[in-house]
Amino acid sequence: MIYFDNAATSFPKPLSVKKALDEAVMRAGNPGRGSHSAAMWSATEIYRTRECLADLFNIADPLRIAFTLNATHALNIAVNLCKGEIITTSMEHNSVLRPCHQRGFYRVIYADMDGDIEPRKIVRAISSVTGAVIMTHASNVTGNIYDIGAVGAECRKRGVLFVVDASQTAGAVDIDVESMNIDVLCFAGHKGLYGIQGTGGLYVAPNVPIRPYMSGGSGNRSFELRQPDEMPECFEAGTVNTHGIVSLGAGVRYIKNIGVTEIYNHEKMLRDYFIERVSKLDNITVYGGRKGKYVGVVSISIRNIDCSEVSAYLASRGICVRSGIHCAPLAHNTIGTGENGTVRFSFGYNNTKKEIDFAFDVLKRLQR
Repeated sequence: MIYFDNAATSFPKPLSVKKALDEAVMRAGNPGRGSHSAAMWSATEIYRTRECLADLFNIADPLRIAFTLNATHALNIAVNLCKGEIITTSMEHNSVLRPCHQRGFYRVIYADMDGDIEPRKIVRAISSVTGAVIMTHASNVTGNIYDIGAVGAECRKRGVLFVVDASQTAGAVDIDVESMNIDVLCFAGHKGLYGIQGTGGLYVAPNVPIRPYMSGGSGNRSFELRQPDEMPECFEAGTVNTHGIVSLGAGVRYIKNIGVTEIYNHEKMLRDYFIERVSKLDNITVYGGRKGKYVGVVSISIRNIDCSEVSAYLASRGICVRSGIHCAPLAHNTIGTGENGTVRFSFGYNNTKKEIDFAFDVLKRLQR
């Protein structure tokens, strides 16, 4: 199998992640719910993962990180923290668009047909009623990386909450919550951070007023009927996914051993190489620009062939890609693929040029 669907979830997971998960299954108790060795082991390992993530994102206090089921869960919490009008973009995943729609009072800033968004376009939209800006760090359709630092700086000046969806960049692109002025950072644990599915989290800056998203057991203050309103218990009601969080910690340590810059350069090289090869084929359209910064994601279409047929043909040859709308309908409307979607190739650190060459040959056969 050749796996080009890392934007959905990374595969394969590092061996160190599997070993950590195996150990957690054999050793983990319920963290914060006892003083016995199994509970204490879990609490210690969970805090170690917070520390690893804090170091990765330049977060001063690891306890400002709360664990969630996934990035969607984290983004729903973030939207719940917003006041006033929300400004977002047309390149967002439904994990941003649907919570904003459900809440109401939001505005969408459209990218150009290459999927690019000038920071000043977002900044100009900020008004006296704007309470928050929520935007993705990179598109899961085109791979475009956006200048969140420029937007964050203006939001900080104007006292506007700045929320970043790092689902496609955490682990693959350098993120510094301090220099980028990020108030809330939401991330998936099972994509570029190499944890298992069912993991994610959010960082909330000390200046952000918080309130619980849901209530339940917290392991402390049990006589109080009110959910604790401090981090991280505010957003961690009930038993957390200890096994997944331990795997996530192992994934982050794996990334730090390689280096985020090394991972970014490899994935971008694969994207560039793939575009160089497929651009030589007739009747293939590559979406997104060719200038600027990109994660290892690229979308294509083949004239007169439905994208689902393309992905099915590739799958029959052992190549895993994703076709359709990728849960980002406005992004496809923006780049002109809203009717049929695209075929998305998303590369990871374990992919090679040789695999791309094989996929290129399969695409040539499909055309013939």
